[in-house]
Amino acid sequence: MSSLSWSEVFAYHRTRRGIGERSLLVDRGESGYTNFFLPDGRILYMGEGKRGHQEPLGGNLRLLMAYREGRPLRVFLRERPGLWRDLGLYRVGGWRYALWPEEGRYVYWFTLEHGGCEGVP
Repeated sequence: MSSLSWSEVFAYHRTRRGIGERSLLVDRGESGYTNFFLPDGRILYMGEGKRGHQEPLGGNLRLLMAYREGRPLRVFLRERPGLWRDLGLYRVGGWRYALWPEEGRYVYWFTLEHGGCEGVP
């Protein structure tokens, strides 16, 4: 798999936020958000909002809707500053809203499962 520049990712993702209309940005903590890469290939993706309890608005609402509709999203992984890797299409396989003891606030956790229709842009 070849690396992509930020401009290539941005051309598809179209926002600096982690949750776009049809794609997600993931990293290994550099953004201040925690993502967990599970051994079976799933990604536990923290919802949007770095302070206070997260709300079902903006990107979180977008992911809740993707779950309900079964709509896949393209996932881009930040390999290092300015370099990204396209991980392919993922579906939101589940979600939970739970207290995150480390920060003492409620956050959304979305379980991303690899797969989906590869023909979807």
